[in-house]
Amino acid sequence: MITKNVIIDKPQRLEDEIEGFKLDAIDEEKNYTAARLRLCRDSQSHEPVLFYSQELSRNFKNPEDPFARRHLIRAFVPGQFEAAADEVITGKFQDALLAHKPAISDYSPLSDIHSEKMSLFMDEETAQFLEDQEIRIDGLSEDFQGIESVSANPYMEGIALDASQLKKELAKIKAQCAVIKGKMADHFEEPIEPNLISEDVFAEALARQTKVPQGLVQSYMLVREQMNEVEAQLGEFDAAVFSETASKIRLPKAVESFPLLPALAS
Repeated sequence: MITKNVIIDKPQRLEDEIEGFKLDAIDEEKNYTAARLRLCRDSQSHEPVLFYSQELSRNFKNPEDPFARRHLIRAFVPGQFEAAADEVITGKFQDALLAHKPAISDYSPLSDIHSEKMSLFMDEETAQFLEDQEIRIDGLSEDFQGIESVSANPYMEGIALDASQLKKELAKIKAQCAVIKGKMADHFEEPIEPNLISEDVFAEALARQTKVPQGLVQSYMLVREQMNEVEAQLGEFDAAVFSETASKIRLPKAVESFPLLPALAS
């Protein structure tokens, strides 16, 4: 069965279907999400295990985007198979919940992939297994296809512009912070690479030092405070875009009560 965005085929042909989908997206310079459900058996107990995988590619947004690629793999054992179906729907919801408009270069904390480039793949054995578990493939397909991208409006274009300015400001502050951390590290009793460790690890190391000039410490605390303020503002923008768009997407039953996603500043 091949319908819009939902492909069920024989195992030997499914890999080719998935690769073809990805290659088409690359040829068209479009970002994509490829989700798959696959039934396997435990090698010892022979119990069924349902694997959900999701590959997201945003290579045509910004090559340096930290969310340019994402690959999720989750396993569901007996008693959890309905949760696998819910994962399919919530996974697409997360990728489609924000407005899609290629002309807007910066507005999305999660994904700017149009729903037309989000597909679900499974082989015939997996589809039959889900039916045997009373998970209707027709219903799952309908729900998956029912989540569609929403066009951006002037309100979100304004937010996008503000977010772009904030991200430029954040990049500048992070660069200043890196320079200050480097100067501080020169005074550490044990050498470290400050820009290769997390802020928490660096702060712990700093707390043990006694020879770092107070002027550098104060400068570091100031830029950290500025960074936190800008990141908080970006979080507010992300939440605003979510609230504006999520209400316009027809939600399947599986995600009717989906909680507000934590804001992610890309």
